[in-house]
Amino acid sequence: MVRMKDVLKTYDELKKSPPENDQNIPLQSADSGKLSGLEAIRQAIQSNLQQKKTQPTTPPPPTPQKETIEKIKSAITHEETPKDTGAAGAPGGKPIVEDEEQQATHLYMDFHRMFEKIVGDIKNNTPIDPEPIIKQIPVFCTLIENNEFLFLKAIQRKRFATWVVSHSVNVGIFAVKVGLGLKFERERLQQLALAALLHDVGMVLVPTKILFKHGKLSPSEFDYIREHPVKGYEIVKHLKKDYPFVVDTVYQEQEREDGSGYPQGLKGSEIADFAKIVGIADLFEALVHGRAYRDGFITYHAIQKIIENRSKQFNPKFIRGLVNSVSMFPIGSLVRLSSDEIARVVSINKLRPVRPIVEVIEDANGRKPKTPMRINLEEEPLLYIAKPIVETN
Repeated sequence: MVRMKDVLKTYDELKKSPPENDQNIPLQSADSGKLSGLEAIRQAIQSNLQQKKTQPTTPPPPTPQKETIEKIKSAITHEETPKDTGAAGAPGGKPIVEDEEQQATHLYMDFHRMFEKIVGDIKNNTPIDPEPIIKQIPVFCTLIENNEFLFLKAIQRKRFATWVVSHSVNVGIFAVKVGLGLKFERERLQQLALAALLHDVGMVLVPTKILFKHGKLSPSEFDYIREHPVKGYEIVKHLKKDYPFVVDTVYQEQEREDGSGYPQGLKGSEIADFAKIVGIADLFEALVHGRAYRDGFITYHAIQKIIENRSKQFNPKFIRGLVNSVSMFPIGSLVRLSSDEIARVVSINKLRPVRPIVEVIEDANGRKPKTPMRINLEEEPLLYIAKPIVETN
């Protein structure tokens, strides 16, 4: 069995980050009854936190990333907010201002609806029109860059539509995360988003009984799956003139660095960069959400699986883009600490991703604390994440 200690070591090597100061701290969970001086450690941490609470704090200055998303969206769609009813028909003519989490939720569902329209067009043999999606992509990329809300939607277990719809939207989010990790310029990032969102259109034509079959596929069923890039190419080839990167990605996203992919068995530089990135994002989505024949993996397990194949099927440069932008312990995820307490991750430490800021929600005895207690694990070397916890919906 692969130990979490080894996974994190490989993770840090891939990021090529400076050596950690806490390399000798064990990452395996220990029996809480055997932890020496545990109560003293907890009291010291609580005392330290109480001192911090009594110190006057100055509110942080507003971050420049807090853009007015509605202005961007209005500029893209060329729509104006009604003056009488407000942005959402609020009485009194006052516009309803959504926070970023609400905007992310609404945009996530908007992309589901737009892609359901594309699925309907494909089934009706109608040429797909990417323009509605293209208009929303700048907002899509901005939200992914500014916060984790869309990413959290994409890794949750719940699906809001058919498999191909949710899968496509989620892969779009993960691909943009990789592009951000690679520091893509805005135009290229938006092109990648479009290519990723449309990458699996050929799967619309694969029978559901094959997609969700329990157990191993027969050779003929697997051949049907292997045909989806070719079917996808036929669906998007009318976009070749205006969006050639979409056509290349749809046709090549199942190709692999070592030539083991399909449909052409391309290798290395023969494969388009967007196709390579989408291939990683596609696998990451499949690992996180699972399939009919297996459960999904937690984020760090999914990254581990991809890292294990980095020298074979995927280019390390693009895996590094995923590692640089996707936290092994995302904001909002649950973790068990070495103290046997359960905490929720509330902030990411980009320089030391295994030591985020957490908020304890349950003590070692299963009791909820009277007051929430936040701990910056970077400042508490005797406390660490023992393992993540799967949160079922």
